[in-house]
Amino acid sequence: MVDVIANIIEDFSARDLHSALLVNREWCRATVPMYWKAPFSFTMKRSTTALKVYESFLETAEKSTQQTVQKPFFDYPLFIKELNYTNLLVCLGMYEMAKKAEAILQMLTKYEIRLKTFIMDNTGANNERVYGLWTTPCYASMFSSLNYVEIHTPFPKNNVMKALAKNCTELSHLDIHLHDTSVPRAEESINHLKELLSAQTRPLNLRLVFPSGSGRSLLETFQSRLESFKRLELVKWNFNGCDWEWLKRCSNLVEFAITNPPPQVSEILGTKNESYRLKVSKNSKILTEHWHFTKNDEISSKFYFHSDKSLMESQSPIITQPRVSRWTNDPKKLQYIRENAMIKMFKELDHYSSEDEDNYFSTYDDYDDGYDESLGISYESYLDSQFG
Repeated sequence: MVDVIANIIEDFSARDLHSALLVNREWCRATVPMYWKAPFSFTMKRSTTALKVYESFLETAEKSTQQTVQKPFFDYPLFIKELNYTNLLVCLGMYEMAKKAEAILQMLTKYEIRLKTFIMDNTGANNERVYGLWTTPCYASMFSSLNYVEIHTPFPKNNVMKALAKNCTELSHLDIHLHDTSVPRAEESINHLKELLSAQTRPLNLRLVFPSGSGRSLLETFQSRLESFKRLELVKWNFNGCDWEWLKRCSNLVEFAITNPPPQVSEILGTKNESYRLKVSKNSKILTEHWHFTKNDEISSKFYFHSDKSLMESQSPIITQPRVSRWTNDPKKLQYIRENAMIKMFKELDHYSSEDEDNYFSTYDDYDDGYDESLGISYESYLDSQFG
């Protein structure tokens, strides 16, 4: 029964999963693992709630007598498959961030967790010690089964690339911002990237961002693994003077994207490319040109690394409701409308003063227009009919 329910709820949203939890015990047992596989990947409220639950497990472990602590119905940390590390840190207080983050990582390691997805969003902050805490070798086992990695937090990535290169062999998606102000660290990151690519056993979707990074060094790391690329997006690198003949040897490539493509790229791949504009911030946008090489791609999105709709596509026209005309020939309705309109107009004119003559004519004009459109009769005609 649990397996059947699990198949039913596989594509449920977080809200639907929460509802499924409340059906009965069978549904609860089947839904809890799905609901808790990505506890820090949704809203801030959800992440904060998940953190409180995780902290209760930390408190339980610290107690010397288990009887004094109420044990939860499920071991919720056992179900985690996706860790949004940035959301976890945001929920933690500034002064306890490092300590609690380390305690949670230790707890997950103790539970022998094997993550499938790891995400670090761009927070605009720079805290190398806390953000790089997960790269410590004692947590390596937790990241050995990663399939999906996305890291854009602005801190040095040399240790990140080193940790991924040593532990990950099954990556299918890697989206990482490698920018570094230190040239030696940047070179070290690219060297570890070469090790990482060589260790992969699956086709890789790779997106690399590095403003003014050494494109020549990057392309050298690609040469031995050209057949392993399924999708490749290179953003803001400096490719001046680089040779692009290697693209002809990427036999499994189904999508290629680049910012400011050199003429040689268009000569090799053709001119049938599409543009995508990524709005990074209010004043910053990144324009990439995309080439697609197969019509049988299983990914529904036109741009694999950008699931939202392209800002370059023409938007649907705005449909406005047509103005409704209130013309009527019914004598009773006409009389009712006329009388109520006059009453309303006279009430407003009671507030008229000689100091506000403009308002008078404005009011008159408004009602004049209203009579023409709504009553089928002009204001002057109405006065003639009523007062001769």
